[in-house]
Amino acid sequence: MKKFTTHQKVVLIIGIVGVVTAFIGKVNGWEYMEFFPIFYASTSMIWISFISNKKSCRKALKSKEAQNS
Repeated sequence: MKKFTTHQKVVLIIGIVGVVTAFIGKVNGWEYMEFFPIFYASTSMIWISFISNKKSCRKALKSKEAQNS
């Protein structure tokens, strides 16, 4: 299991709260354009919390750019 930093935990919790809010809104009869942006942004936040923040990813990208030049 991956260990999250404090920032990743906060973003994950905000995403989960947003998804729950959007789901409750859909159940309560909100219009599509009222709940979908909240749902979309919240699911994006959940995915963002799982992005790796290791520097090794950046080094690999920089080396590929240097080879292409």
